[in-house]
Amino acid sequence: MKIIGALLFSDFKNRLLALALAIVTWVSVYRESTEQVTTTARIDLQRSADVEILSIEDESGAPCSSIEVVVNGPRGERAQLRDLKLSRVINVPPAGETPFTAAVDVTDEVLNLPQKFRLVSAKPAHIRVKVDIRERRLLRPVAARESRPGEVEGAGLVEGKPAEGVRIVAATVSPYLILVQGPKSVLSRHGSVVLVPVKIDGLPAGHHELAAEIVGSLDGVAVSMTGPLLVKVDLREEPQEAVFTAKINLVQGEDYSKEFLAESAVKEAEVRVRGPASAITELKARPELLIVVVDVAAMRPEECQPIDEKELIATRPLVAQFRGKFPGMEDVEISFRKPEKPETVVTFRRRPKVEPPK
Repeated sequence: MKIIGALLFSDFKNRLLALALAIVTWVSVYRESTEQVTTTARIDLQRSADVEILSIEDESGAPCSSIEVVVNGPRGERAQLRDLKLSRVINVPPAGETPFTAAVDVTDEVLNLPQKFRLVSAKPAHIRVKVDIRERRLLRPVAARESRPGEVEGAGLVEGKPAEGVRIVAATVSPYLILVQGPKSVLSRHGSVVLVPVKIDGLPAGHHELAAEIVGSLDGVAVSMTGPLLVKVDLREEPQEAVFTAKINLVQGEDYSKEFLAESAVKEAEVRVRGPASAITELKARPELLIVVVDVAAMRPEECQPIDEKELIATRPLVAQFRGKFPGMEDVEISFRKPEKPETVVTFRRRPKVEPPK
């Protein structure tokens, strides 16, 4: 017995110390492997191509994009929790009505927790996912606002100011209908979709075709267009006005003008020209482009040929026109300032007979 006692109790203090160290080590390892940590898991739902997610809500009905979770696991491996996400495939029941609400419970499985980690709690513990079938529908693109008094039709399609001295005269959308992709329940309630106004800041005069986009949501739900969309904008220079003095030209027919002379009572006319600044500038530099004529060639011979030696008097209109073409000519307006009534009296006389030399 003395020998056995000596073996058991020899170096007793060292044995007791070893036992204490073993217990402390076990407790430390246990605490590390079961210690709780709070982190955030983002919601990353998967869906098939024909499914549209309308909303994700927590248990109270509030929008939800992430979940606060409490997990336990080894402290040394917490780096694996940095990109924690709730992942689940969402499908619409084959014969179910839409929109459809799917309930998702927050579990270890949907969180895809790393090994050695376990879920303790989640807030919210359940989420509701409202889904619909994705489809395409033809909708009419419209301006964000109606045209104000004094504005051209389609003014709400554009935004900004064109170049100085330039004004907008028309804005239209092309095509009239576009394919819009989105949830079936949302698209079915709309016949049109609002487009984002195109920028026209600094644009010069001319015809412009600008690429446009639609506002990316209907009823707060994301939608997108599946084809090109254009806003066609016509810009013109602000009109200016100038007065030009032009000589009167008689236009006569050669077949009978040999027998009579024609003379206009009005020798000059003052012509008011209103149009783009570029056109007015061109006319000032080349005034010969503007002519005023009295057309007597269109008269029948009996209307302009005097009988015997008497004079024939006829009232004929003055016509202002351009000789040749120049930029902006099609947008120019012409009127007479003098005479106020654009007409003149034309006197026709028979030409004196010329005796042949003897």
